[in-house]
Amino acid sequence: MPKQLTDEQMARRRSLNKKILGFGCLPIAALLVLVIALAAIGDSDDTDDAKPAKEAAVDAPAYTEANKREKTKTGSVDLIVPDATVDQAKAAIEDYAQNIGGDFQDYSVTVVRSDTDKVYVCSGRWIRDEQASELYTGGKLKADSWPAIDMNCPDPKD
Repeated sequence: MPKQLTDEQMARRRSLNKKILGFGCLPIAALLVLVIALAAIGDSDDTDDAKPAKEAAVDAPAYTEANKREKTKTGSVDLIVPDATVDQAKAAIEDYAQNIGGDFQDYSVTVVRSDTDKVYVCSGRWIRDEQASELYTGGKLKADSWPAIDMNCPDPKD
């Protein structure tokens, strides 16, 4: 059975609760408004208009194909771009990917600075659709639109 509080203890508890609720809700409300404001500001930086401008800043450089291997549904190629930057390597991969056709489902495109390089500037994995992503990547590649490219750019010169 719960312990009964005296009138004095009840009055003190009510007074304490009133102070806590009176002051405690104000910081919580201010924090909530701040979080909402920061979320709205953060979303404005990620508009679709801002992303293409970043990608369009670098034109695809001239590249030479090497080590091209193609099977029925998969393929791979190295693109040689001397003195490639990461942005140029990404642009070269995107340019090459635009011409992948046929029945390919999974295609790896790697950018190196020379055909003797053992380390790549960027590697891209082009996947045709969600079903191909499940089959070839175990569903790791998710995208809003297909085909999609998963890029990895460890650039050895950085």
